[in-house]
Amino acid sequence: MNNYIVLYRTEEIMSPFDPPFGFECEADDADHAEEQCLNAYPDSGVVWVIEGDDYLKALDQYWHENEVIL
Repeated sequence: MNNYIVLYRTEEIMSPFDPPFGFECEADDADHAEEQCLNAYPDSGVVWVIEGDDYLKALDQYWHENEVIL
């Protein structure tokens, strides 16, 4: 098993401008990590998964991969 960070949003309690929450777990693969997050937070939506244990790195990748130019 490897460490994963799963970024997720719970729209009912978040502003659209809030960064996603982070869920850290040990899993067989990214799909397994996503499944664990959704089991822990069933009203959430997963937005990003990385292998590792660095929440800030996950946020950085998420923001840079989803850049919107206004």
